[in-house]
Amino acid sequence: MKNENKEFEKCLRETGEVGRIIKRSGSIVLVKGLPSLRLKETVITESGSKGMVYGVGDVSQILMFDDREVETGSGIARTGELFSIDVSEEILGRVVNPLCHSLDKLGPVGGEKEKVRIEREAPGIVNRVEINRPLETGVSIVDLMVPLGYGQRETIIGDAKTGKTTFLLQTISSQAKKGVICVYVGIGKEISSIKEVEDYLKEMEVFDKVTIVATTSNQPPTIHYLAPYSGTAIAEYFRDKGNDVLIIFDDLSNHAKAYREISLLLKTPPGREAYPGDVFHLHASFIERAGNISLEDGKEVSITALPVVETLENDISGFIQTNLLSMTDGHIFFDINEMRKGRIPPISTSLSVSRAGKQTRSDIDKEMAEKIRDKIVDYKKILEVSQFGAELSEENRKSLDFGKKLMVLFKQDSKRLISRNNQLILFGLLFTGFWKDVPERTMENELEIILDALESEKIIDFKTLQERIEKMENAEKLKDFCEDLTPHFKKLV
Repeated sequence: MKNENKEFEKCLRETGEVGRIIKRSGSIVLVKGLPSLRLKETVITESGSKGMVYGVGDVSQILMFDDREVETGSGIARTGELFSIDVSEEILGRVVNPLCHSLDKLGPVGGEKEKVRIEREAPGIVNRVEINRPLETGVSIVDLMVPLGYGQRETIIGDAKTGKTTFLLQTISSQAKKGVICVYVGIGKEISSIKEVEDYLKEMEVFDKVTIVATTSNQPPTIHYLAPYSGTAIAEYFRDKGNDVLIIFDDLSNHAKAYREISLLLKTPPGREAYPGDVFHLHASFIERAGNISLEDGKEVSITALPVVETLENDISGFIQTNLLSMTDGHIFFDINEMRKGRIPPISTSLSVSRAGKQTRSDIDKEMAEKIRDKIVDYKKILEVSQFGAELSEENRKSLDFGKKLMVLFKQDSKRLISRNNQLILFGLLFTGFWKDVPERTMENELEIILDALESEKIIDFKTLQERIEKMENAEKLKDFCEDLTPHFKKLV
């Protein structure tokens, strides 16, 4: 307490201003007597609690972020500094709160720390570079049908418990294995959920490239409000050091609820310039900071942002949901109806879109996606007809069987990551008729055997095989290539 009082007294001497707390509403305090306050400035109370200026005027509004008691009538001083967090490279492999304080019982985060402001202007158009590098998630249905690029902002949308977080963890694992720094921001989660995220990433052996910024459901709304800003600041810290960064906001539905609670505590009247109208600006203020940029040395680096938002029974027309869809480069839709049919991941290829990711694809990727999309459309049409007991022609039966085999290829275990080259091989085999007349259950077993062989590099001339895939020009050549490989795979299965 003595050291904390010393810091308060030091700030008091330097700024020459002292205010008084006149009212407290939960984690928000109202202050009088600090005429020079700036928005987003850090303030400190007599007890050592620190807060951030949220609104200024005759009565200023302060967001407090710790659990210490703040008494009405006690003093509060300006620090003269905008609110910032202390970040070092040792924050990787750690679970922290939005103030970068340890939550993993491993002690304080060490290393040479740098003060990083939680709010910065988004990079200007001059510094931005076209999104031109494909980002692999390791999930076939996304990489083939809804491709992403480094620097993209893509909304992940769907009902609760549809596998959104599982997909995001697969994406983190795939990217961390390539050396990309990953920041997972868990907002208003249960402690058990954060632990599951940590355990998954450790099991996939990528946790040393990840920082988890977490807030739990029993914490005040102010700390939830801060979480995505802190996560973005950490992402910018690593980006400015020349790293590609992937940041996950899981999820912004909880963030909007926390902001609503803050608005209610402050008695802000609803309208265009308050909740819910200003949620658009709130979320855009950190999502717009993602992108592909050029550093001073000419190197291209990126922050790829995947904000998550929850729906209820597939309704994407809600205010928060449409806000996010309008400010991002596309969305991946997790369909609860597909989930009920047992499809994992339950991603709707017809309702998902990736505008920026399309420009990162090679010709063969585009051609394969078009072929697959056509087959899916045919499959769904014929499936609807067959459910009414209509008799199908031989051609329609073949299309129905092919569609079922496509669904088998898209079904993917949460611990399985499939590289882009291996995805092309598997779908190439399907189009050559490798699994023709093979029951779906048998196909699933053979698929696991082939994937294990590809991932363990047991295929003859594995290196040459991968090089040939990289140089593949069109789907016809892929088909010929897979026909040449068929005898090797037949021996395996």
